[in-house]
Amino acid sequence: MKYFLTILALFLAVSANVLAEEWNCFRGSECGVSKATGLPVNWDAQAGKGVAWKLELPGKGISSPVIVGDRVFLTAAVGYLEKRLIVLAVDVKTGKTLWKRQFAATGSTACHPTTSMAGPTPVADAQGIYALFATGDMAAFTLDGDLKWYRSLVTDHPTVGNQVGMASSLAMGGGHVVVQMENVGESFIAGIDPGTGAEKWRIKRESSSTWNSPLNVKVNGKDRIVVQNGKGLSLIDPANGKEIWNHKASLVPIASPALLDGTLFACGSPFVAMPLDDKPGKILWESPRMGSRHASPLAVDGRVYGVVQIGLNCLDAKTGKEIWQQRLKGPISACPVAADGKIYLFAEDGSGFVVKQGGEKPELLATNPLGESISATPALLPGKLLVRGDKHLWCLTQP
Repeated sequence: MKYFLTILALFLAVSANVLAEEWNCFRGSECGVSKATGLPVNWDAQAGKGVAWKLELPGKGISSPVIVGDRVFLTAAVGYLEKRLIVLAVDVKTGKTLWKRQFAATGSTACHPTTSMAGPTPVADAQGIYALFATGDMAAFTLDGDLKWYRSLVTDHPTVGNQVGMASSLAMGGGHVVVQMENVGESFIAGIDPGTGAEKWRIKRESSSTWNSPLNVKVNGKDRIVVQNGKGLSLIDPANGKEIWNHKASLVPIASPALLDGTLFACGSPFVAMPLDDKPGKILWESPRMGSRHASPLAVDGRVYGVVQIGLNCLDAKTGKEIWQQRLKGPISACPVAADGKIYLFAEDGSGFVVKQGGEKPELLATNPLGESISATPALLPGKLLVRGDKHLWCLTQP
């Protein structure tokens, strides 16, 4: 019996860690889709209903929380012109700050009022947390907060930057941290050694303001990185930086692509669906019904969901045919996420919408105000919804 209980405990621990590691990057490892269950439908933040804990944040930011094991990692920026950059770790069970590290910005802190120097979402693994800021500063820490390395990308590449604020998040693949640094100055995609911070490869890119984030995918069992910008999609081998193919298209330079059952979905004029392979494929379908600029699309269980001006559109993933449209009060900048048969969306005014996944008609299950503005995409864990607001990190659970 004791042996059985030991095995069961190990199984549950491994299962919990697997679920947590699904959310170690922007939108998690499955483009906003999680296997987590037991997530809340209703909460009342002001009354404390459905709030496991909330943590007052040390500074501004629109980066999303990422999770490894029982720790949540987040970035922030504070001080005059946001010149102090912060990485912090939080206990996912209690909301207690475990450690906080800060350093001075070396690059420009000019940005649009709706964004922040803590715009890019970090990426994490069992060896550490890797953070990039809109200033071009990049740092890596162990999970316990020890500095592994630091780099100033604007020192190495002085023309990097734009006046609106950079926000491309990090990805991992092929043993490298992948940086998409496409801007009005020197533009490139680079593979960084996670152990040392050394640049292992770099692809020169055409200068253009881009806020899309690279997407780590598997193609025939091999790591690949999908890169989107306003002029198309590229597939890159992250082990060596080789560009496998480039597909020209008029796409948006903010929302990032989604993936479902070997098909890529990207927002543009029009929205496009194309097969993911090491050989460039033909467009499967196009649609004018998914005009999102900021929020990335969500693809799950045969459907593609996109944030549009009046709410949420649902299309058939195979044909592109519109199935339904749910009106929601926006604007919505945070990406939609899905788990447990539900889709979660947060408007900029803090309204949290819970929409039933699938169906032939839309079904709005709940609208829950949070009481502060939200632009960051939430993270999902079994029984927990982690939401970064303007002033707090919230952990929402079933009441």
